Amino acid sequence: MFDFHRLLEDLPLAVVISDGRSVLYKNKRAKEIGLTPELKNEEKIFIGDRLYKLFTAKFENFEIVFAMDYTQEQRNMEVLGVYERFFKEGKDFFFILDQKGRFIDVNPTYEIMGYRREELLGRNSRVLAFEDQIEVLRENFRKVLNGEIVRFVFKAKNTKGELRFVEVTEWPRIVSGKVVGGEGVARDVTERVILQEELERTNRAMQVLTQINQQVFRERDEYSLFQRVCEILKSFGIRAFVWLYESGKLLEATPLASECRIKDRIEFKYELCSCERSKGKTLVIPMTYGGKVLGVLVFCSIGDLTENELKVFSQLSEDLGFAIAHYKAERERKIMSNLLIENLKQFENLSDRLRNPLAIAMGYVEIANEIGVDRAIKEVEKQLIRIMETIEELRFQEVLTFLLTKREK
Repeated sequence: MFDFHRLLEDLPLAVVISDGRSVLYKNKRAKEIGLTPELKNEEKIFIGDRLYKLFTAKFENFEIVFAMDYTQEQRNMEVLGVYERFFKEGKDFFFILDQKGRFIDVNPTYEIMGYRREELLGRNSRVLAFEDQIEVLRENFRKVLNGEIVRFVFKAKNTKGELRFVEVTEWPRIVSGKVVGGEGVARDVTERVILQEELERTNRAMQVLTQINQQVFRERDEYSLFQRVCEILKSFGIRAFVWLYESGKLLEATPLASECRIKDRIEFKYELCSCERSKGKTLVIPMTYGGKVLGVLVFCSIGDLTENELKVFSQLSEDLGFAIAHYKAERERKIMSNLLIENLKQFENLSDRLRNPLAIAMGYVEIANEIGVDRAIKEVEKQLIRIMETIEELRFQEVLTFLLTKREK
């Protein structure tokens, strides 16, 4: 015979049976949670930290109260409610795609790229992408259908055709154990991407500036420096030309500089070049030192530059101007040093040349009585002429040394 008592005792439900006046039966679970018939009018109750849902049934003169543990189901409902609020009210773009990549649902509060919800439903997600980005969407959606979670950024277009950058996190949509599409969230990250690109470009400009400045004291003259400058810029994808500015004229300092066309006004400018081969804006950087223009550096067809890049590159004006002045000063110091050394040698030689005629003249004075005064005077006069000629040479070297010293000051 089937044991109903044992069945009721082993049920995961709490069961209480009463006749309206007293409790006739409580199973094990009802005793554990303290379930009583008085709770029959409640729909849900908390007992301890657990939530129970109540059901009441009548059988002839008996009332049966059932209590089912509803804690996990309630938590699941709460989680679903949170997700539902995120989906409906979230500021990001939540979406659900079918197996062909078509929108079957999107959250209504977010109009991505200017599209309204009604305009997206039933359309393929590729409607948001530029033509060259369609393969990016296709490849990532293929991974999603294979069970992967993907995260990527693609170039999107709004309803006006303007470029925006969208970051997507997408995962498989699974129903009954099968992948039936994808779902995910998308966010417009245009401002972040632009800022990141600007930082990268500024860092590139700083690298150019640093590498060029490191060469200033490694090279021997401005011509070898500018050769290295052009090589450094070429490694960063920049074609450059350099001129030196002397006596009001531009002198070619790097090969093929004559092929470049720059205006007569030598000033910092960033504009479209008149050259037929120009593919974008050209940057002209005068190299100055002490308020004087010493040369010109041109970045040929460098394209669009940010304000920060222009500030960094403008620093090259003074840095390279200082380098030119440094090389010129070094050459002049070497020339002066060589001349001073040569003068010292001349002074030594002239002093020897002075001693000889002076000694001879003194000798004639001593023997004047023996050879006759007239002859002695004539011989002394000859030696004095030699001394005067030597003194004139000495005076010339003195003036030259004075001029060199004055120039250095």
